[in-house]
Amino acid sequence: MHQADPLREEAQKRAQMVQQASKRHAPAQEACKLIGNFSEAELRFLNFVTTKQTACHIPPDIPKQMKVAHSRTEQMLKTVCAAANAPQQSAGPSLSDVVGSPSIVDDAPVKRKGGSTFDTLNGNVLAR
Repeated sequence: MHQADPLREEAQKRAQMVQQASKRHAPAQEACKLIGNFSEAELRFLNFVTTKQTACHIPPDIPKQMKVAHSRTEQMLKTVCAAANAPQQSAGPSLSDVVGSPSIVDDAPVKRKGGSTFDTLNGNVLAR
């Protein structure tokens, strides 16, 4: 079973890299690459365990559990890489576009005369 140690360590190392990328909210392209590398290492370890199962006296449920875990990894890889390769979409129409009102986002500053009823910096408007 000492032959499996380097394969297991490599898979664990790559899993930690994926976890670290997840914690720091890495871009989807980077996450896709890291998950792909982890998936390859996980598959190598799974193939070794499957082929050496009888020689190493590995219980039959271990490869089954590993296959289920690898299928989840493959699904995650597919999802993340699809998001990484998808074109960037715009945010969609704004509320003023939908309602049909003009947008107030202009370069010119808004000029206001006087104050409002609740303007306490310039005094009470009603008292003028």
